[in-house]
Amino acid sequence: MDSLLSIEDISLALSLDYECVFFVDIESDNYAMFAFSGNHKNLELSETSNFWADSRVNLETVVYQEDKEWFAKNIANKESLVKAVQDEGVFKGKYRILANGEPVWYSMKVVLGQGAQRNYLIIGVTNIDKQERERLALKQKASKSELYGQIVMALAERYDALYMVDLDTNHYVQYKSERVFCELSIALEGDDFFNQLKKDALTVVYKEDVPLLTAVLERDVLLKELDDHGVFTFSYRLNAPKGLPLYVKMIAVYSDKKHIVISVTNIDSQVRREQMIREEASAAYEKARKDALTGIKNKTAYAEFEAKLNQQIKSDDGVEFAIAICDVNGLKTVNDTQGHIVGDEYIRAASRLVCDMFRHSPVFRIGGDEFVAILRGGDFEIREQIKERFAETVKQNMAEKKVVVACGISVYDKACDQNVADVFKKADALMYQNKVSLKGARA
Repeated sequence: MDSLLSIEDISLALSLDYECVFFVDIESDNYAMFAFSGNHKNLELSETSNFWADSRVNLETVVYQEDKEWFAKNIANKESLVKAVQDEGVFKGKYRILANGEPVWYSMKVVLGQGAQRNYLIIGVTNIDKQERERLALKQKASKSELYGQIVMALAERYDALYMVDLDTNHYVQYKSERVFCELSIALEGDDFFNQLKKDALTVVYKEDVPLLTAVLERDVLLKELDDHGVFTFSYRLNAPKGLPLYVKMIAVYSDKKHIVISVTNIDSQVRREQMIREEASAAYEKARKDALTGIKNKTAYAEFEAKLNQQIKSDDGVEFAIAICDVNGLKTVNDTQGHIVGDEYIRAASRLVCDMFRHSPVFRIGGDEFVAILRGGDFEIREQIKERFAETVKQNMAEKKVVVACGISVYDKACDQNVADVFKKADALMYQNKVSLKGARA
């Protein structure tokens, strides 16, 4: 290209604080570059064939990936760049190039220059990496602060109370809704959050929960939890102005390393609903495993107990137990001669007898006139004495025309019994022998 540039053009370029300046002949596309400092300071005036072709090469080799589309549209496109300068008088833009593998920010300013016979684009390029990074950091911080403020206000609507605590000063602000906390005397702002919390807790926190709450909200304890887990949650109760203590849930998180946000939410209705569900479920569970006539455990409960006992046998953890099978004598006769109402009372009397004999063992009614007791622990150790007492009581009942119950007791023997059913069969056989014996004695 014609390198005889006017003194006005050179003066204009040198007067601008650029790292380098390009002079591009609009008609021929040839260009020259002056480098003054920075990454271009070792470059000298050079002339090459085509600015736009070289721009496209630079686009692929040195322009940062995220800026390639912008650079291709605005710089490496002759028609677009020339039109922008002609329409606006100046074109400005920012982009990044890779230097030693790292993106570096540059600004570009393009104006139209006129020589004696040709028109030129004068392109000034300046390293603005430091300024741009500082600007972006400030923008991000401002944006974060603005967003943070918006989040805080949104959360203040969502939660019953929201504390913002400055960890450098311990100053705090409470954003309070018009729900739970509006009737509690809690300071809305202060300079010593953790000590103020202890004072407030004495008046607004349910007395049984005060010691634990103040312990977990010690500054060092809370910050360690946040450092270790990122979030800390804790449920406790407040002294509600009316009625029962109120359940609330606290959640603490870092907003940044210098601030924490602590939210408090009313979860009372949820907790009480869950308590009611648990109580109802527990009652339903117990009802399904209780014999309606006698009030003791039923066949379903026995099946579950048997399964657990079989698991212990399978794991061979030294389990020892005995099974007592008890059967009511003469129930059919009572039902046939005196009616089922009397027969039901006869069964209840039998149940009381079995439970009284095996006071420390679970007793199950597994059939109309059949009961099972699992002897472990104390009852297992004195099973022979229980057996003798049972026999004496039944003998006395026979004499007094009271309920008669046959009983057979068998001990689990690891050598020959593989499961509970094996022990049950032996106990059942012994019970049958006793039943026959009692019938003979009655006759």
